[in-house]
Amino acid sequence: MWSGSDRHRAAGVLLAAYSLFLAFVLLNPSADVPSSSVRRLSELGTWLHLPGVLVRPDRVEFILNVLIVAPVPFLGSLLVPRLGWREWTAYAFVASGLVELCQGLFLPARSATFSDVVANTGGALVGAVAFAALSRVLAHGRGRG
Repeated sequence: MWSGSDRHRAAGVLLAAYSLFLAFVLLNPSADVPSSSVRRLSELGTWLHLPGVLVRPDRVEFILNVLIVAPVPFLGSLLVPRLGWREWTAYAFVASGLVELCQGLFLPARSATFSDVVANTGGALVGAVAFAALSRVLAHGRGRG
């Protein structure tokens, strides 16, 4: 079984690696990576016969923007358990706004949008709430055993 310090160290390594990936995707001067990801997932959804409303590229992009941020507060909550969903959501709002500002000011091939700020902030909320829910389930399970 993993000790608390092992879990803490693993969460730190995963969070650092994921943060580098996230920085690459969000601050890459080219829009090729996000655009091709949206296109491929939209095509996959169409191939899987998902409803057309779900596979529209703008919807796929929004969902991906939610999902790409969710691991940060999830893993971060292992490292800083005193931060709750409110703090993670607020920090994500500020960080997402800064990323979009950087894209708008310094990355002409990228498009800065308010919808990305909303999606990323929502993703942080999803990750933080998922961590809190999983923590409660695991704590309840330990109480029975």
